[in-house]
Amino acid sequence: MKKQIALICLVLLCLVPKLMAQKVWTLKECIAYGRKRSFKAEENTILNATYAEDKKNIEALYLPQFNAVLNPYYTKGPGGYLWQSGFGLEANAIIYSGSKKKYELEKADMIVVQSEYNIASAQNDIELQVMYAYTDALSKKEQFLVGVRFYHKALQLRYELSQKKIFTLTDKTFFDAILQQDRQEIESLSLQYELALLKIKQLINLDSTPDFDIEEIPPFAPAYKMLTEAFPKAILADPGISSNKLEVAIAAKNIAIAKTFLSPTISFQGSSFYAFNNNNNLSGIQNYLGLRVAVAVLNLKGQNANIERAVINFNYQKTQLENQKKTLFNTVVFIINELTNKEAVYQNMLITLDKTTLLLSESKKNLEAGNSTYESYLLLRNWNRQNALQAVVLKYDTITQGKLLDFYTGSTL
Repeated sequence: MKKQIALICLVLLCLVPKLMAQKVWTLKECIAYGRKRSFKAEENTILNATYAEDKKNIEALYLPQFNAVLNPYYTKGPGGYLWQSGFGLEANAIIYSGSKKKYELEKADMIVVQSEYNIASAQNDIELQVMYAYTDALSKKEQFLVGVRFYHKALQLRYELSQKKIFTLTDKTFFDAILQQDRQEIESLSLQYELALLKIKQLINLDSTPDFDIEEIPPFAPAYKMLTEAFPKAILADPGISSNKLEVAIAAKNIAIAKTFLSPTISFQGSSFYAFNNNNNLSGIQNYLGLRVAVAVLNLKGQNANIERAVINFNYQKTQLENQKKTLFNTVVFIINELTNKEAVYQNMLITLDKTTLLLSESKKNLEAGNSTYESYLLLRNWNRQNALQAVVLKYDTITQGKLLDFYTGSTL
């Protein structure tokens, strides 16, 4: 009995670090933490500040430009070199350039909004990776508990048989082999669970702290399981689709901007200079006011090429968006079908597990009554244990697939 208690304590020592964990993280908490600390999202956030500055730069181009000018120079005339100098103020302002300013500002606004979708895409990448790692860790944890449960039952059976008969060398060898194998598998599963937890911490950039464990995902049903509901939600939830829609709109705006280069540009120009001459001592204030009208009349090949290039890019972006929608549609169809398949396989495995559990129970009774052999019991035990472990894997495969469908349809994980 003392040996049995000692072995049970040895097994429980594997659980102590997790049972004593001070902080238990939910999937939602892990994802929220990871989204905030995503390196890629952080980089995109910094980069996005430049897009707001680009808009300011466009606005500044159409504001009146004032320049203080100092203008010393030499000229050569009949009498020799002439030194002249002047200083003053110049002013330039674009009065009319078609709709170019309007289109460029609208495009700048689109780019700013699009940059936010780039951040969301980076955060979604982390969310998806964390979800896979989290359910994998739960699977490893439950497999570990399955191993502990079988180890405990083996100890219990050994104790019960030892109370009913005198243990022979064969009896002792049989149980020593089973218990040794169970201990090794428990240690292996415990290490796998620790590595799975480490992977989560690395994904969310959590400092390496020992008091970290995760919480079980409660039973749930995906919010949308019908394709007619899921696909429209997926279109709205995908930041990549939203980004590409804006890319198409930006491409259309580029066509309009390219066409404005064929429109006349009217600008105001003015200057006020104080000029003087070193030879005849001429000096005084010189003022200039005027309008400049520029119209492209010859050599339009460059402007037309820019328009054609903008049209080609628009068609490319539009085609890319349609293909992305088709890919998303196929993905949602696959996820729904795979979820249905995994649910069916999991339910079948549970039925098989129940049957083998009953068979193992009967074999145990026969072994205790002396009507069975260790070989037949071991065969059923291994079969039942394998089914129990496989049921755990299928359980979390199904949960992962359900969470994946929720992820694509925009539900909070």
